Amino acid sequence: MSQQTMDTHQYPTIRFRLAIVLIVLAASFGALVSAILYFNFQSELRTSLRHRLENITTLAGLQQNGDDFAKVQSEGDEDFLKIRAQNLKIKESDPELRFVYTMRKDAQGIYFVVDAGLPSDSGYSPFGTRYEEPGPALKQNFDSMTGTVLEPEFYPDEYGKFLSGYTPIFTADGQRVGVLGVDITADTVLAQERKYLTRLIIIFLSSLPVLVLAGVLSANILAKPIIDLRNIADKIIKGDFNFRITDIPTTRELAELAVDFNTMTANLSDLINDLEQRVEERTTVLTKKTEQLRAASYIARQTAEVQELSAILEVVVKLVTDQFGYYHAGIFLINEPGNEAILQAASSEGGKRMIEKGFSISIRSQDTVSQVVLQKKSRIALDLGADTVVFNNPDLPMTRSEVALPLLIRNKVLGVLDIQSDQPQAFRTEDVDVLQTLADQVAVAIENARLLGESQAALLQLEAVSTVRARETWQQKLNDQSRAFTYTPLGLRAEGPAGNMDENRLNAPISLRGQRIGSLSLARKNNAAWNKLDEDLINEVAYQVGLAVDNLRLLEDAQQRAKQEQTIGELTTRFSQSFDIDSLLQTAARELGQLPDIAEVSVFIGQLPEQAPQKQRAKRKIG
Repeated sequence: MSQQTMDTHQYPTIRFRLAIVLIVLAASFGALVSAILYFNFQSELRTSLRHRLENITTLAGLQQNGDDFAKVQSEGDEDFLKIRAQNLKIKESDPELRFVYTMRKDAQGIYFVVDAGLPSDSGYSPFGTRYEEPGPALKQNFDSMTGTVLEPEFYPDEYGKFLSGYTPIFTADGQRVGVLGVDITADTVLAQERKYLTRLIIIFLSSLPVLVLAGVLSANILAKPIIDLRNIADKIIKGDFNFRITDIPTTRELAELAVDFNTMTANLSDLINDLEQRVEERTTVLTKKTEQLRAASYIARQTAEVQELSAILEVVVKLVTDQFGYYHAGIFLINEPGNEAILQAASSEGGKRMIEKGFSISIRSQDTVSQVVLQKKSRIALDLGADTVVFNNPDLPMTRSEVALPLLIRNKVLGVLDIQSDQPQAFRTEDVDVLQTLADQVAVAIENARLLGESQAALLQLEAVSTVRARETWQQKLNDQSRAFTYTPLGLRAEGPAGNMDENRLNAPISLRGQRIGSLSLARKNNAAWNKLDEDLINEVAYQVGLAVDNLRLLEDAQQRAKQEQTIGELTTRFSQSFDIDSLLQTAARELGQLPDIAEVSVFIGQLPEQAPQKQRAKRKIG
């Protein structure tokens, strides 16, 4: 068989094949990198949105007044309007917040209570409207929710795409009375994702001509350099972005391609490192903020368990130092005239020395604390940068930065929470937001302690007045008439204790509000001994006797006042039947003379008789 000549034109040339291979590899690499960048960017955006919604929902939940929410019964009542106004501020604080609403649950399911909006707004849910299609997270966690919960995915409706977060609403005693829902729009995130994807596609398509040209030029190079470059591409595809081409080919095109590979991998490595660093920084910030919120919540719970003002202040400064790690915390309270802020509690040794010295700050001074009181706003002082402040307090020599927060209640400044750190830039804006929330809770606790103290003082005054009044009344009654009754085997007689009862006698005082008004005395036959049970029984009987006789006294006083008022009414009726002064005076003398134990009645018009005997008079002598 003769060897046939093979027509090689039917096969592609190695140049063509090499060009195709390089083009496909480069295109695949670009597509993979674009996909990685896109999915990383998408994941970062959505994770950021979820963290953002979680923080907003958690902070909004801390601002809810569960006691007011529990009293909402209809749309438009006072508590409804208060909660809606508060939640409307939360909604307006972020333009991407679409809905802020509160919910309850009954036997028929979940229904809306307060929607932070107006009835004319689109998507507004009136009081009592049923939540027909709640999300899976809300449906699953509504009855057991103890913290912030987010829906796993975006959900679409006629108003766009949203992500929902929920947090429970608690009363002051810790009872869960409802759930707060916050919907944030996902349209911005989706738009950024589409824009980023469009850019990647454009970049990818724009790079295709370059890849084709590089493939055609590379086809002219020997197989070995091509294989080497292919191996390099394999390493890059596998994620080794730190790899660099050190053996540069001698051919210009391959050398340029090697340099391009090095540049591209360097850029990708920098981009990925930058993304990882940004994710790490944001994770650190969110972790710190979560810890701060947890610490603030813990301090609020501990403060709520204390009722005495001085104890509350000591607990707050100690916990602020322990939970947040700052080396000094102090609380200033405004004095009664309102011209000084006096240091009442401090956690550091230097602060305690200042309290012993009676440290105070004039409200009109330029001190950080006084400026916070005047402006009703928190203030940060640093010893670095443009806002440099020199801290020269000898009792607190380590201070390098300071934040002062007003203790506000109903727009009134009760005092200032002053926190100092030994780090130059220890306080940032996000730290102040959490600390101000804590300061607001401390202000509420201080105000509650003051109100409780005033109520207890008023109660003690009332009890003292009642005790004095009862003592005076019974002293007068006992002075007018003392009573004693004795029971013997011969019967009951109205006189003092029998003389033969002096031995082995058990005496129990009859007392009323600390005032002894009598005694109960008992003696046993055959001088039998009294035990503790007998004594307790007799003392209880004596106590009940005291209450009973006081009730009888009050009844007698009421009957006497009623009789007096009846007599006055009858006299007034008779006086109204007189038509001249003389007959009126005579009627008054006659009627008053008929009262019991009255010997003589004189009625005068004008001066006393010895001063002006010529004036009109009426006199009647009884008997």
